[in-house]
Amino acid sequence: MKANSLILIYLSVIASVNAACIDVHATAGAGGVCFCNAGYYGTSTDSDPIGACQQCPNGTISALATTVGTPVTSCFCNDTNAYLNSGQFDCQKCNPNYYGTPNPIAGGPSGCSPCPAGTVSAAGSTSILSCNNCSDVNAFLNSQTPPVCQCKANFYGTPNSYGSKCIECPAGTVSVAGSTTANFYGTPTTSGGGCITCPTGTNSAAGSTTINSCTCTDTNASLNSAIPPVCQCNPNFYGIPTSSGASGCTICPLGQTAPAGSVTNICKSAIATSTLILPIASLLFCLLLLI
Repeated sequence: MKANSLILIYLSVIASVNAACIDVHATAGAGGVCFCNAGYYGTSTDSDPIGACQQCPNGTISALATTVGTPVTSCFCNDTNAYLNSGQFDCQKCNPNYYGTPNPIAGGPSGCSPCPAGTVSAAGSTSILSCNNCSDVNAFLNSQTPPVCQCKANFYGTPNSYGSKCIECPAGTVSVAGSTTANFYGTPTTSGGGCITCPTGTNSAAGSTTINSCTCTDTNASLNSAIPPVCQCNPNFYGIPTSSGASGCTICPLGQTAPAGSVTNICKSAIATSTLILPIASLLFCLLLLI
């Protein structure tokens, strides 16, 4: 009976020894196999109390190993917004489109901040000034602090990092920089403008940026200085400009003139006017001599 008890005690001691790893940086798994602890990599040995489980490089961590041998690449950055430098195996650089200095402390706040919406930066950027490009080719960085991407003139939308969201205004419309909607002229908006329809009887090519780009469809007419501007017949023409087809502006007879914007035929002879003024001027001159 005593012999059996001694055997059981002996087996219990052996089992406890096998369950423990001599490598202080390892933990025994199934079958008594030792695996490197979280934060370490390599292969545990039972002959060395220090073992072959090495601590992950600066700023990195690893999960509890599930295989006997784990490479250094099993270590990952404590800062989720940083990446492991494959050459030096450390986390000293922020991911692309982030800037700052990675935080090496596990569980702490990230030291890498995202670039402003719609902007991009190279890996390893340390300053927000590195976020100096908009991912949307139809957008640009404004002068806010921090800067924000907004659509160029004659585009509207909300630029982001997932492809162009700035849409070109259709022909016949224009927009100011920063427009976020395609609201047309006369429609209230609080979003910084939109594609404004050119005045009646005018058109513009795609890519136009100001209302001055709108030109009258009637080739004998041009925009006046009213707000909003209106097409009117050019000097020496009269009538009502048309938006299509033949011109609605009729040229004055040869030798006659009319001011811009004439709606009816008020053309007057420039020659007749000058011939009438000349005799009157001569008569006044003679009277002055007699006095």
